[in-house]
Amino acid sequence: MDSIRKYLTFLLISAIALISFIAALQGYRSGMQMSSVLFDAELKTLAQSMTNLPKQISETIAASNEDLAIQSWSDEDLVLRTSNVPLTAIAPFEVGYSDQNFNAQRWRVYASFNQRTSVWVFVAQPLKTRFELTEEMMISAMTPFFLAIPVLALAIFLLVTYGLAPLRELTSQLSMRRENDFSAIALSRTPEELLPTVSTLNSLLNRLDSAFEREKQFASHAAHELRTPLSVLKINLHNLQQSQGCEYEEIQQLQQDTDRMIHVVNQILLLSRTNPEIISANFDICDPYKIAQKVISDSYVNIDRKNQSIELNGESCEFKGNEFALYTLLQNLISNANKYTPENSDIRINLSLDEGWLRIRVDDSGPGIPQHEQQKSTVRFYRGQSHQKSKIEGSGLGLSIVEQIVAMHEGKLTLGKSDLGGLRVFVELKSA
Repeated sequence: MDSIRKYLTFLLISAIALISFIAALQGYRSGMQMSSVLFDAELKTLAQSMTNLPKQISETIAASNEDLAIQSWSDEDLVLRTSNVPLTAIAPFEVGYSDQNFNAQRWRVYASFNQRTSVWVFVAQPLKTRFELTEEMMISAMTPFFLAIPVLALAIFLLVTYGLAPLRELTSQLSMRRENDFSAIALSRTPEELLPTVSTLNSLLNRLDSAFEREKQFASHAAHELRTPLSVLKINLHNLQQSQGCEYEEIQQLQQDTDRMIHVVNQILLLSRTNPEIISANFDICDPYKIAQKVISDSYVNIDRKNQSIELNGESCEFKGNEFALYTLLQNLISNANKYTPENSDIRINLSLDEGWLRIRVDDSGPGIPQHEQQKSTVRFYRGQSHQKSKIEGSGLGLSIVEQIVAMHEGKLTLGKSDLGGLRVFVELKSA
C-alpha cells in the first residue's frame, strides 16, 4: 500500500501546480486584454496627434522602429509614410481599429481623419509585439513562483510529515509493544481525527487484559484446587487397596485414572505458569546443557523402568532465556519420548548454540506422528488416532506447552521423521 505521506504530498503539489497553471493562463488572457487596451490607446493618441500636423509634401521617412508603421494621406495622396509600409493604403479609410496584413505579418491599425485638413493618418503596430511583451511580463511574474515549487514541495512534505507524526507514533508504539503489554496507548499529541481510534484501541486492550487475566487466574486456581482432592483420592485408594489385602482390577483402574487426572492438572498448571508475563519478566543467563542433564536425572526412573538408552550430545553454553521454561520444554519433550518409545529402545538429544540460536533436537524410537497429524498435534488436548490406538495415557498438552514456550522465545518448532524410526522434534530458540 502506498504511503499516505507521499500520496498527500503528491496530491497537494499536483493541485498547486494545476491551479498555478490555470491561474497563469487566466493571467495571460487578462494581460493580453490589458496590453491591447494600452497599445490601442497609444496608437489612437499618436494617430490623432499626427492629423493635426501641417500637410507634408510626399515624403518617405526611414522606419527607426520596426514595431511602428505610419501612413498619412491627403486628398487620396500619400504624403508621408515610413519605409516599412507599402505605397497603398494599409487599411480602409474608416475611422477606428482594424487588423491588417502587410510586410508578411499581422498588424493592428488605427485610422484617424481630420475633417478640417482632410488628412488621414494610419498608425500600425505588429500584433506579435503585443504577444511577446505579454509573454515576457507573464514569464517574469510566474518564473519566481515556478522556481519556488521545489521549495514549496519540501515545505509541504515536512508539514505533512509533522501532521502525520501522531499516526507514525501510534504505529511505532503498536509495533514495538510486547505481546503481553496491554497498557493504554498514550500519544504525545493526539489530533481530533485519531481520538476515536486511540480510544477504541485502549478499550480493546483493556478488555484483552481482563480476558487474559481471567483465563490465567482460572487455569491457575482450578489446577491448584484440583490437586488437593486428587492427592487425597489417590491416598484413599491406596489405603483401600491395603485394607482389602489384595489387588482388585477396579481399584487399579481407579488409581490409573487418578494418576492421569493428576498429570493433566499438573500440565494445566504448567500451562498457566508459562504465560508471557512470567516468562518475559524472568529472562536470565542459563545453561541449557545442565538443564537437560537435570531433566534426564529427574526422569531417569521412568527411563530405567523401560530399560531405554538415552543419549545427550552437546556442551555447556550460555543462553539468555527463562530457566523454568527451558526445563519445562525439555521435560515435556523427554517425557513424551520416554512415554512413546518402546522398551529397550533409544532416545537421543542434541543441543547446540550458534549465533544466538539454541537448537534442540529430540529423536525417539516410537511410532512417531503421521505427517497429516503433525500440524494438529500442538493443539491443546488433541490426541491423534495413532496415540489413541497405542492406549498410552496422555493429556494432549505436552506439545502445546512446548509450542507456547517456543513462541515466547521467538523460536520455531518443527516435527519430522527421526532416523531412529520415531518422531523428531526440532526446536530453535532465540537468545534474548
